[in-house]
Amino acid sequence: PFHEPAYLLLFFNITYMSEGNAVKAIVKLTVAGGAAKPSPKMGQALGPLGVNMMSFCKEFNDKTTHIRNDVPVRVRLTAYNDRTFSFIVKGPPTSWFLKKAAGVAKGASQPKHEVAGKVGLKYLYEIAQVRKGMDPDLKQQTLQNIVKMMMGSARSMGFEVVKDVDPPKVVQIPLK
Repeated sequence: PFHEPAYLLLFFNITYMSEGNAVKAIVKLTVAGGAAKPSPKMGQALGPLGVNMMSFCKEFNDKTTHIRNDVPVRVRLTAYNDRTFSFIVKGPPTSWFLKKAAGVAKGASQPKHEVAGKVGLKYLYEIAQVRKGMDPDLKQQTLQNIVKMMMGSARSMGFEVVKDVDPPKVVQIPLK
């Protein structure tokens, strides 16, 4: 088996598989949709695996041309021992959708004690439809279950889930 210090595995969010398998590692990244560029952060994650950053960026940008550049997209990249790779585009995180729906730049610093904003059930349902279409892990879930999961995320971010709410203000949320 492959042994690395635990902090390195957590820092890069890499899961190493058994030696007998052709998979070298699985890396989880968050990249701007349609605008991936080689960067030092990406180099730290992909370089040790032997993945060519330019070819990843080119393939990723081709696959995500329909997504705006200011939308963060989650990617699960699988690196193989022969220096090839495959990846799955999973769509934006729930927190990004909720902040957009509430019209705020960030959630509450003390979620149970303060309210950062309000999110309507109608918006949660629409977000659930988008998430189900983009995220392969949610394809088997019902819309009701996805909405329930997002309601929990909204509460943990300090958002109040209400029946009806006015349309949100347009807010720029910086990418990380």
